[in-house]
Amino acid sequence: MRVSFMLRCALLRAPLHASLRSAFVSRLVPALAAALLPIAPASAQVGYMPDKSPYEDFKIGQTLTIMGGWMNMRRDPANVAPDANWMAALRYDIGVGGPASLFARYVASPSERNLLVPSNTQATRVIARPSVTTHMADLGLDVSLTGRKTYRRFMPSVNGGIGVVSDFASADTGSYQFGAKFSFSYGFSLRYLPRRGPQLRVDFTNFIWQYQYPDRYFVLANDTTSVLRRASEQSAWRGNWGVSAGVSVPLFR
Repeated sequence: MRVSFMLRCALLRAPLHASLRSAFVSRLVPALAAALLPIAPASAQVGYMPDKSPYEDFKIGQTLTIMGGWMNMRRDPANVAPDANWMAALRYDIGVGGPASLFARYVASPSERNLLVPSNTQATRVIARPSVTTHMADLGLDVSLTGRKTYRRFMPSVNGGIGVVSDFASADTGSYQFGAKFSFSYGFSLRYLPRRGPQLRVDFTNFIWQYQYPDRYFVLANDTTSVLRRASEQSAWRGNWGVSAGVSVPLFR
């Protein structure tokens, strides 16, 4: 009798427990959703409250930058490359979506180089130090490492490009002419982006191009020396690092 009574009580309570559970769940779920919604935006910058985050949204638009710096020309096998010297640059950037922007750049670096007469002995082979200006123009892609945000108003980025380089000089006495060549570049940039007004930019760029030499550079002089000896030296690729800094002006804001 006692067991029968307990079974009847359990059966009577079962619907009550089910209805209570249903009511509890129906009230708990909306409450949790309402509590979590304000947290979602704050979790975008982990470890920071939204009003204290060092990250700020930034729209990558159009800028025009005037820069100056130093071009460290690397030595070539024939030692006719220009010396390291200062450089000036003009750069235009335009955002193309997300963290990416396209750029067009012109760089000029005036300097001096050795003028060789290959048939002279090694001691008298360099006969002059003419002035020469290296002109570079390239197009490329710049990608921000912090996306479309700045970190404490700074935005680092990596970039790469392709272009042409020339000194616009004719062949010299030793038959050497740099000519016009394709060039490649890659580098790293750091920008300081205030909310208003001009921006600051620093670029570290490696400009890469090829040197090619005339056959006369392999002819032996009276002292049995020549400008170059190995056939593999007839052409050589060299990377030339440049560092520049300048001021950027936002356009069409």
